[in-house]
Amino acid sequence: MRISDLIPDAGQLQAEIAAIPQRQRVALALQLVRDIDDPACALPLMRLSNLAEDHHLSIRKAQFVRERVR
Repeated sequence: MRISDLIPDAGQLQAEIAAIPQRQRVALALQLVRDIDDPACALPLMRLSNLAEDHHLSIRKAQFVRERVR
């Protein structure tokens, strides 16, 4: 799964991640896994998920409104 599958318009973020050296990306991924296992991380991750969903829904709503105006 790609970031852009989860968060629309994430192409720029994807490009920035691709520019990070492989060794550093692996270290960041391992740190993320450790952070996710931390119970204090659950609420921020849930909020991030909700923000991504809200952003996706706002884009879909804007597309719907534009199509209805036509």
